[in-house]
Amino acid sequence: MNLELVLEIIRKRWKQSLILVLLATLVTGGILFLQKPIFRSSAIFTAANPNLGDRANIYRTEFWEQYFYYGSEYDNDRLMALAKSEDMFRFLADSFQLQQHYKIIDTGVRGAYLTDIEFKENVRIHKDEYGNVKINVWDEDKMLATRIANAFVKRINQKAVAQSNGMKQEILFKLQQDYQTQKDSLAQLELQMAGSNDAFLIARKSAIINGLTQKESLIQQFQTSLNNVMALFVIEEAVPAFRKEKPLILNGMLTAAVVSFVFSILFLLLLEWKQRYRNEA
Repeated sequence: MNLELVLEIIRKRWKQSLILVLLATLVTGGILFLQKPIFRSSAIFTAANPNLGDRANIYRTEFWEQYFYYGSEYDNDRLMALAKSEDMFRFLADSFQLQQHYKIIDTGVRGAYLTDIEFKENVRIHKDEYGNVKINVWDEDKMLATRIANAFVKRINQKAVAQSNGMKQEILFKLQQDYQTQKDSLAQLELQMAGSNDAFLIARKSAIINGLTQKESLIQQFQTSLNNVMALFVIEEAVPAFRKEKPLILNGMLTAAVVSFVFSILFLLLLEWKQRYRNEA
């Protein structure tokens, strides 16, 4: 077997090869033509500085001391982790009733499992060339793909804000407990001081009152920091696609023509080898 033999076989059997190529190309084109068009919608966002809603930032009086608006690469990684979480996919699958949309007839756990698999195959979450988070959603319904992509962004922001507020609420709860403890201590101290001018008790009372004043100020500041400051900046909202992304009929037919040509040559070489083997036998 050498190049000369291959060229000879092509020259002798080019009609058979052409028939195989045409057949494969037409069949591929027909299959792609019958497939439903798939549209893609994309949403792009970047993380905001998680300290923007912090009390230290809110109560700064000098503009140049304010925190930088945009977050770091690690903040984008954190938001990507939220976007790729199992909770996120299950919430959106239920919100948009994707099991019915994908026409999955199985019910119960298996139905939810098959829906989850298909949904994840139609979503890609990654960083673009600028380091921003990009969410691609593919679907036969271009309006649904758009709504799902934007719902991803909205849900990610809600979860990130809820996490930030949750940590602040824990701190606030501890401050309120300490404040109440100091108030109880002050009430007991005042009972002890009834009719007494003890210098130690007077100094202790003053210290407790100062501590209560500071705690009250901290409580007010943390209550202010419990807010809905955006955890991300939307760079590009998802919009309905103008044209389908797949299937690409022409590209598919060209690929099928090239692949089928290669396989037809291999097939003809096999036939030629068998024929020569029989003749020699």
